[in-house]
Amino acid sequence: MKAWLKFSPRIVNKAVISDLIKDYDVTFNILRADITPKGGKMLIEISGTEAEEGIKYMEKEGIQLNPIKKVVKKDEDKCMDCGECYSLCPVEAITIDEKWNVELDDQKCIGCGFCTSSCPTKAIKIAY
Repeated sequence: MKAWLKFSPRIVNKAVISDLIKDYDVTFNILRADITPKGGKMLIEISGTEAEEGIKYMEKEGIQLNPIKKVVKKDEDKCMDCGECYSLCPVEAITIDEKWNVELDDQKCIGCGFCTSSCPTKAIKIAY
């Protein structure tokens, strides 16, 4: 499961994630992180036999967890399939099909935002 974690300044310096990995049978991958002393957010991928228990632990510790199905969203009406986003994607989550249409793969996407900032029509948005 992919999810955005949001947390307040009071838990920025707590070892919640390391405790999660140590105490629960989970695989945890940080795809993107924006952390400051004022709080932060992280895009994570979590799985494992105790993932649900691990999620409950994070919420108990004060982390707001928002599961997502889509990391990026493409507005089909705005997109002109120019490929600008394709050229900047560091993980090849954006492809161009045989009809020259831009396709997004949420399984590969890490939410870096390069595609959103490069899109001349603002057709791609990060789903927070």
